[in-house]
Amino acid sequence: MKIRNIILYFLLFPKFGLAESTNYLLFKDLVQYTSSVDAYSNICVKNFNHKQAETDLFDLILILKINYRLEENDIMALRDKYHRINKSTTSQLTQLGLNKRKNLCKKYLKIFEGFDKKKNEKLTEILAPANIQ
Repeated sequence: MKIRNIILYFLLFPKFGLAESTNYLLFKDLVQYTSSVDAYSNICVKNFNHKQAETDLFDLILILKINYRLEENDIMALRDKYHRINKSTTSQLTQLGLNKRKNLCKKYLKIFEGFDKKKNEKLTEILAPANIQ
């Protein structure tokens, strides 16, 4: 009877029953900050290679995948999060007119510099245990 109730609980509330791993959360923060900075850079930085930036991020994640016990579904979720945040940030910046009036980029630079700083802190946090710096 008890096992049946536990299984029923997991079927009804899968998000509450299975928490995301600490390592996934660590990478999730990195992906969020990186995606926002990449979206800003894609609009405001001349000759920014968005595809290369995304490739570099996920190549790093794949290299660290084993050390941090990330599974394929974690990587797919991170990639999905990257694309959703990037699309959302790009849309917001476009609505603000940054894509047509590049002089507005300076107005938002401090915000994205803050995201970049947090991204670098998260990267340092991820790389420190592996002594890969």
